[in-house]
Amino acid sequence: MTANEITTRLDILYNVLLYCSEKHATFSKFQRICINQERGALLSRFSFLLDEISEDEVRDYKCPPVIEAKIQFTLQKIKDTNWLAFEQSRLS
Repeated sequence: MTANEITTRLDILYNVLLYCSEKHATFSKFQRICINQERGALLSRFSFLLDEISEDEVRDYKCPPVIEAKIQFTLQKIKDTNWLAFEQSRLS
């Protein structure tokens, strides 16, 4: 996974969590934990790419398919409604 792919996935996960918090409670607490676990794993992968940690320290986690389907559904809702995250909308 490249740095750009990691950054893109981190942005997606952050935005669906923020959308869930601000607009519509899409994910359960357990599902939010899973999403944050994936975010942590991606950040550890990014640290490896920056030579901050060794490969054996990289965490590996991907959300289960059921949660991934909800992530994709929520991402589509975000795109369909042109919703902007709070920080993004303040900058416009």
